[in-house]
Amino acid sequence: MTNVLPDAELMTGYDVEAALTRGLLIDGTPRRVLFGEAAIAASYQAEALHIGPYPLGFLAQYVRAGGFAAALDLPEPVIGREAGELVRGWLRAAAAGGADLRREVLFARWLAEVALLISMRREARQEGD
Repeated sequence: MTNVLPDAELMTGYDVEAALTRGLLIDGTPRRVLFGEAAIAASYQAEALHIGPYPLGFLAQYVRAGGFAAALDLPEPVIGREAGELVRGWLRAAAAGGADLRREVLFARWLAEVALLISMRREARQEGD
């Protein structure tokens, strides 16, 4: 049986950075967690700091093109101090295992998924209005 975390816990108490480090280094369950509940938690955390899907999608493309090092060198990966700190934490956690093309592509894919989740929630809220 799988433990299902409530949205409130995913929004505030989930350690996305730990899930990133583990999920990018270890295939199997840690990878599934990364692309499941960790992506959902990250999307909630990003939305709470007013990070939209477009900046995360752009950052995903940037990581694909330049890797972790280039993304970490960005003076402001997203707009806003707190938002930038959140995203920099994700970048540092993802890069903790060192430069590796496969992990960089996986991280870029994960960022794109987080952006998609934000987009989907926005659309669902608009339909409900």
